[in-house]
Amino acid sequence: MRLLNDAKYVVTGLFFLILLFSFLLYRNLNFRAYDSSEPTIGVITFKNKTVLRKYNDAVVWDLIESKTEVKNRDTIRTEGLSDAILTLNDGTKINISENSMILLDLSDKNININFAYGSFEAARVGGSSGDVKMNITAGDKTVEVTNGDVKLDKTKSELNIKVDQGEAKLTSNGKAETIGKDQVANVTESGVKVAKQLFRLVTPEDRKNIFSEDGSEKVTFSLAGWNRESMKNASPVLEVSLFPDFSKSIVREKLTSANVSKTLESGSYYWRVAYTDPNTKSKAVTEVFQFRILNDPSLRLVYPKNGEVISYSNEIPVVRFVWNQLDLYSSYSVQIARDSSFTDIVALKQTQNQSLAFDSLKEGTYFAKIKAKSNLGGVDDKTSTVVSFQIEKKTNSSPPELLEPSKGKVIAEEQTKSQIFFSWKDDKDFDSYEWELSSDSNFTSILQSEKLKNNFYKFNSGLKIGTYFWRVKGIGNGGVRFESKVSPFTVIAKEEMELIYPNQSAEVEVDDRNLVVLKWKKLTGKSNYEVEITKQSDFQTSIVREVVVGNYFEFKAKDLGKYFWRVKVLDGDNTTSQVRNFILVSNVEPPSLVSPSRNETIDLFTKNFISFSWKPIEKVTAYRLKLIDVSGIREKIITNERLNTNRFQFSEIQKLNVGRFRWEVSSIYKGTDGSERESAANKQDFFVTVPELKIPKILTPGTIYVE
Repeated sequence: MRLLNDAKYVVTGLFFLILLFSFLLYRNLNFRAYDSSEPTIGVITFKNKTVLRKYNDAVVWDLIESKTEVKNRDTIRTEGLSDAILTLNDGTKINISENSMILLDLSDKNININFAYGSFEAARVGGSSGDVKMNITAGDKTVEVTNGDVKLDKTKSELNIKVDQGEAKLTSNGKAETIGKDQVANVTESGVKVAKQLFRLVTPEDRKNIFSEDGSEKVTFSLAGWNRESMKNASPVLEVSLFPDFSKSIVREKLTSANVSKTLESGSYYWRVAYTDPNTKSKAVTEVFQFRILNDPSLRLVYPKNGEVISYSNEIPVVRFVWNQLDLYSSYSVQIARDSSFTDIVALKQTQNQSLAFDSLKEGTYFAKIKAKSNLGGVDDKTSTVVSFQIEKKTNSSPPELLEPSKGKVIAEEQTKSQIFFSWKDDKDFDSYEWELSSDSNFTSILQSEKLKNNFYKFNSGLKIGTYFWRVKGIGNGGVRFESKVSPFTVIAKEEMELIYPNQSAEVEVDDRNLVVLKWKKLTGKSNYEVEITKQSDFQTSIVREVVVGNYFEFKAKDLGKYFWRVKVLDGDNTTSQVRNFILVSNVEPPSLVSPSRNETIDLFTKNFISFSWKPIEKVTAYRLKLIDVSGIREKIITNERLNTNRFQFSEIQKLNVGRFRWEVSSIYKGTDGSERESAANKQDFFVTVPELKIPKILTPGTIYVE
């Protein structure tokens, strides 16, 4: 115990622990590649962007490159706009698409793949052993492939399997189905459907990269198997979505021809064709193709500009080349030559940045171009246009070049009381500068003048509303002065407070945290704002009234629904923005309604109850069912039930009149804070009728009894 009270022993012990754990961390980070004792089962023969690997006995994901060996029981994961090709030792090729994850296990003689999510293709080559099978497990489904090519797409609620060559055996819920060449198996909660596709997707091809200079591209969708009879009997619909499960389609259009064109922004897309199977009259879909529109603008030099003259007095200048950065390219090279055909190259440098500096270019005329190189497959090198520039030694000094405030700039009156920053290009030809500010362009009424050694001046005296002019005189050897051009700027009363996001009446989709970020325009020189949020437009009762620094606020709502908000500037004159409203909606899906179906008519003469049912949803704690009478002018709630199952039997039919009713079901789920939340509701109408009662007809005539 004495040792624990002695500072030198405690400090020494802590220092030793720091060294020990630092060594263990270093060893873990640098020697992880040798931690796995599993045998090598294949190699990554191609990778694009971010591909990650996790060993079976590790918890950390590692970035992997091409030619990396893959160990048994490794998990491979790809991120957005990334893909990889894995070649196993027996020649089997596995093409993993973006946002996908698989686990490989060759512990027995078979190839076992645990497919978590996403999309991948597996091709068994002709030389593969027929005794070796490839077993793909996706949840409780198993796909067995001996020889052939198979493609799988998996989302939360659906599994699609396409066989291009050979055949595959699908086992689901104890039932086995054989999938032959060119057949597609669609596995959902309702069962398994195996059929040869009525239509085959042609363009854009699967995993096609479409390059666009302006960020949007006209894409032509085409399919085979089209004829007048198939169009009439199958009613094909084109579906294009940003999500592989097509939960939200950005294009859903009935096809009237085998080709249709749509203009799409840059991004990653999925497309398929949904149709009605003429034989079974049930809904069917084709396989899913993925394509990407990649923003690929032209490469151009920003500086030096074509024809620019770079002057210097004594020392050779440093010339910095700047170009626009391109997302698809990883390295750039700058070539500088004496001639436009680049036969006499004087400088060549490479970089991964978007600028390079040269300090050895002597006086003369030069030609320059930039070449961009990509490490992505299918992306060709890109070369900029050639620019010409000149380096010359000055015989006479040139006047200073004004930078800030720029010509015609507008400045708030309040800002001038704190500071206006004036700056101009520094020139070694000048020993000092003279800065002048005037209320007229002829400088007959100079408001202020300062002699400076630096190429900037901080003005904080304040200015009234109006237009002002400024200039700088460079003073060289012997007191020779070179006067710059005159630059005007305007001072106005104040800037308007403007809200940016969410837009007026926008629906904002939130997760279980109910978090939305409110943004507004940051006013010049203002940093403190008051955010006010209410449920009523008159702002009599505020939910949030909080002072924030900056131009955004993270609002965590207790409930979904409509909110009103405004922002006030606390510095100065308390300018207040206009009022906007937005609607918070949940991204938790409401249940799909099953029965009663839309606009179904229910005859209560033969029934003493109505059965309601809907599809169950994972990770919800309960459901909310409402039955509403919408026959009259005002809606009337008949029942409002919280249920733990996806079925409800309503037996109080005496509460129902003849007419139109609406039933709606929402999901009840738990948020991250443990509180219960409720999603939006799916709604359907149905009708209640009672057959018309006829007046009874007396069949037996005559008098039976008379008093």
